Amino acid sequence: MVCYYVNVTTRARYSLRAMIDIARYQNNGPVRAADIGGRGQVSSGYLERILKRLVEAGLVSSQKGPGGGYVLARPAASISLADVFRASGEELLSVPCICEDCVEECPLYDQCRARAAWSQVRDAALQYMEQRKLAEFVDAKCRAEGENKQGLRPLRSTAGSS
Repeated sequence: MVCYYVNVTTRARYSLRAMIDIARYQNNGPVRAADIGGRGQVSSGYLERILKRLVEAGLVSSQKGPGGGYVLARPAASISLADVFRASGEELLSVPCICEDCVEECPLYDQCRARAAWSQVRDAALQYMEQRKLAEFVDAKCRAEGENKQGLRPLRSTAGSS
């Protein structure tokens, strides 16, 4: 089976995991970084850098001291997946040549007809992420098989298969 995907970095994936975790558990008070990291299997140092970005982006608030931790800065229904992705500091590119900074790096930049197709793939992914809100994923079951309501098939890892 061939899998098609848009590359999403570990930092972006862990940012979304952390946001979902905070949204799920903040009703019991601020969520400790150690608890987020334990449930998400993320090292504490890496998670702290991610949480710092989420705080700086205004998606999460940090409360210091005993009983402190992290809470969402606004309702989960108003936070899009794109908000989380942008807060991670990553760019969504299906191929590197669709960014404006690549004009000088690629000799075919102006003539490449494929670049428009990859740009549309990126735009469709961004549109999907703008429309999906964090609240949709807080109580959602993990979909390991089948199709979701958008008709998209989930990515399955091909690691170790030949």
